[in-house]
Amino acid sequence: MSLLRKTGIATAILILPCSGVAYAATWQNSIVVPSTVEYDSNPVLATSNAKGVTRTIIAPDYTLVGTSDRDQWNFGLGVNLVRSSDTSIVSDREDPDLKLGWQRATETGGFGLKAQYVESSTLSTEVQETGVIAPDGTQKLALVGGNWSTALSERTTLVNETDYTHVTYDINTLTNYNELSNLLSLNYTWSERVELFTRFEAKRYEPEQGSTVASSNSYTPIVGLNFDISERLKGSIYAGVNQVSDSNSGPTGQGGLSLHYTGERVETAIDASRSTVASGNGGFIQADNLSGLWSYALADTSRIGFDTSWQKTKGLSPNTLRDAGAWFSQELSPFWLARLSYTYKERQQDGLPDATANVVGLTLTYSHPDF
Repeated sequence: MSLLRKTGIATAILILPCSGVAYAATWQNSIVVPSTVEYDSNPVLATSNAKGVTRTIIAPDYTLVGTSDRDQWNFGLGVNLVRSSDTSIVSDREDPDLKLGWQRATETGGFGLKAQYVESSTLSTEVQETGVIAPDGTQKLALVGGNWSTALSERTTLVNETDYTHVTYDINTLTNYNELSNLLSLNYTWSERVELFTRFEAKRYEPEQGSTVASSNSYTPIVGLNFDISERLKGSIYAGVNQVSDSNSGPTGQGGLSLHYTGERVETAIDASRSTVASGNGGFIQADNLSGLWSYALADTSRIGFDTSWQKTKGLSPNTLRDAGAWFSQELSPFWLARLSYTYKERQQDGLPDATANVVGLTLTYSHPDF
């Protein structure tokens, strides 16, 4: 085997002894290391006797991508290291995030496999988006999945994605569960600027044995389109219905709208959606989300921005989360970026007083696309 390396791109040539055929693979790797110090006045969003915590967070993430002929391999290794000034409120953490993927292109489409294992705090945004309300605990998520796609004609493509997810918590009030989902999509390219699609998603929720939560199924057919109004303004809109098997009510509306504008100095994004997701609070829940982002380049190396989000979940513990923030970023070198941010958070829950928090943070990020 011979190996050539330049600016993070390596080409490995393997000669098979039996056939004498050379099998070449090109590898490219990258690394991102954000390091943050932040003060959160109420990290658990307590409704009374709120206590603040200072956190130091280092989250290196390494990615390796290999390509050879029609095959592509993806490997990701990350860890979220957290050190807290008060571990009775926010625990010290060393959460891993491992990813594996393989994709093969065919003459008419492609197919592939993926796997992921990730641990995260129940206070993280990704967990709270499922309606979970809990003190600082750990969610462990393991996922395996596969996909395939095929072109039915020059303009029509059929795509299928299947995922199996296993989720556990170290908090007794939350429900461990398995979820099997399948998403079938039919995409039609109407023009250079418009793509029409229809999708049908079916999910199965299976709680851990011994749980009082019942198993359930979720079915969601939708239709929509992706569109490019111009080179700078793009968007997507879709609508459909959802039916959960153990729900006492009839079908509920689902849908979403997104717009993204990228100018010479200004970038703006708006997203609104209603979806049905599996939750550690038990079964499927409906989540309404609205988010917005605006940023402006003060110079080639500096930028300011504002972002806000609103989320309402309807499950065993209905709640509404709001946050709004402002930030300033400064590029220190081609590989280093500094960011100062402020965020205001608020949670409303039925029968309880509102909970609020203020978060101030300073992040220094090192990134190298060809590490």
